Amino acid sequence: MLTKSQKKYLFAIYLLGQDGSPVRSTSVSDLLGVSKASTVKMTQRLIEDGYIIKEPYREIKLTAEGIKEANKLYTPSVILRSFLQEKVGVSEKTAGEDSIVMAAELSQEALDKLVEYTLSLS
Repeated sequence: MLTKSQKKYLFAIYLLGQDGSPVRSTSVSDLLGVSKASTVKMTQRLIEDGYIIKEPYREIKLTAEGIKEANKLYTPSVILRSFLQEKVGVSEKTAGEDSIVMAAELSQEALDKLVEYTLSLS
């Protein structure tokens, strides 16, 4: 089971690579607002746990398991980002960054209920 910190990094990698762009450690650090040393340490841990692949001095790629886990956070993150922007008035950049952290920190039960509630409003 992924820790909250692992979820945060994994989801950041997922978002950064969504458009097919190469994902670099510095991009992950910048998005999450953490040090490069923290990103290197977590990257190594995600490699060991089988969620990402990264050759030295190369881009980061998600494994099938990494994609599966990151996908679990995608819909709740979109909902949270939308709520922060549209209802609370947070800037697009901040809402995007905060939605990553929030989706990684909330329990799976809370995320499931959030999605269920939001879908019931439609």
